[in-house]
Amino acid sequence: MSDYTVFILAFAVSAASPGPEIAGLLSRTLAGGLVASLPLALGIVLGKLLMLTAAVLGLTALVKVLGPMFLMLKYGGALYLVWLGIKKWRKAGRILAAEEQTKPVSFFMEIALGLAMTLSNPIAVVFYMALLPGAIDMSAVSMNSYLILCAIIICVMTCVVIGYGLMAEVVRRMFSAANSRTLIDRIAGVMMIGAGVWIALR
Repeated sequence: MSDYTVFILAFAVSAASPGPEIAGLLSRTLAGGLVASLPLALGIVLGKLLMLTAAVLGLTALVKVLGPMFLMLKYGGALYLVWLGIKKWRKAGRILAAEEQTKPVSFFMEIALGLAMTLSNPIAVVFYMALLPGAIDMSAVSMNSYLILCAIIICVMTCVVIGYGLMAEVVRRMFSAANSRTLIDRIAGVMMIGAGVWIALR
């Protein structure tokens, strides 16, 4: 088994395990479809790439130095998710075509939320720093090796996002009737609130 295979398997298990990021992606897909979850997914991937970069560069003091920033990201992202969840619950079942046209989901806000969800978990840096030496010869890491690791993260996360997204999309279409719309919206709202609480408590 190659070094990169070990990294792929370990990262895939970690990335696919249920957590606040997965809950956020599922709630977004349930609320607006697979495409609606892509900006959030992009932010999560960017966050994981930043964590990888920090670990590869050996920034062991990153968590301590940026502790206050991590806390701001953590609680800011948590509050925003809880607010979105409450809003989704209160408006469950409503068909707000006009409002959706005038108030589209902010692409950059969703990316920032995905970043906050990932970067608010400084334990992720520890995960990479524990995993990398056991899988990759860190004394011989080159730009090519780093780019391969980045490509692995992007590919694995793409599979995770599409897999969970398709699963949520199937559920969403199965319950597309008007009386089921309320249930789906409330499930999405609860998942958003749960993800926010999860982030705040971890």
